[in-house]
Amino acid sequence: MVWRLALLVAMLGFIPFCEAHNESDHSANMFTTRLLLHHFLNENDLQWLDTFKEYDLNDSQKKGLIFLREAGAIDNSTYRQLNACDVLRASNELRILRDKELIVQKGKGKATYYIAGNNLTAETVDLNTYGDDLNTYGNGLNTYGIDVTTEPASLKQELPAVIREKIELLGRRESDIEKIRELVYGICRYRSCSLKELSALLNRKENTIYRNYIVPLKQEGRLQYTIPDMPKHPNQAYKAI
Repeated sequence: MVWRLALLVAMLGFIPFCEAHNESDHSANMFTTRLLLHHFLNENDLQWLDTFKEYDLNDSQKKGLIFLREAGAIDNSTYRQLNACDVLRASNELRILRDKELIVQKGKGKATYYIAGNNLTAETVDLNTYGDDLNTYGNGLNTYGIDVTTEPASLKQELPAVIREKIELLGRRESDIEKIRELVYGICRYRSCSLKELSALLNRKENTIYRNYIVPLKQEGRLQYTIPDMPKHPNQAYKAI
């Protein structure tokens, strides 16, 4: 069976290039396997990788760029998972990509992540590996919608009337943590929300929302990341389970 699959792949001109990651959440009684199909690389993918010959990149760095092209960003943890390497090697190889202006560093410390740099975006414009009518990359390498509004009025209009009413009645000095936690859960049941969006909606600091509401709800298995493979993704948001 394996050799037949290999023969079929070869006949179709594809080269398998994928990663599998497993996650378990005992509190939520859930086990998840994610296959990062980067991808069955076709001729266009190989041509795209070939454009970076001048940078003398190793296979791990190329794999990191492919992930970034799909996800919009990458961090040290994700790079280590993709390439089965340690922190030091991941840091060194990401720094080389940064110095070559293929990626740009954002954030600090543990919150550091990388997005496409000038020399990467210049090469990836108009590339489409999925067909003539579908391009998930684009000029800005954004598959998650960076231009999300955080204006409270605009956000509220997207929510049902019953939730909008609860937000309106929520006082700035409201001390019932459980009440606000349930409201956060209700909002995320209707639509995925980033920390900034929740902060704008509830008129509370991001740290407060994360510590008092997001963390407990995640521990209870009621909230999860919208981008679970990369917790520090700049466009990370939360959705109700």
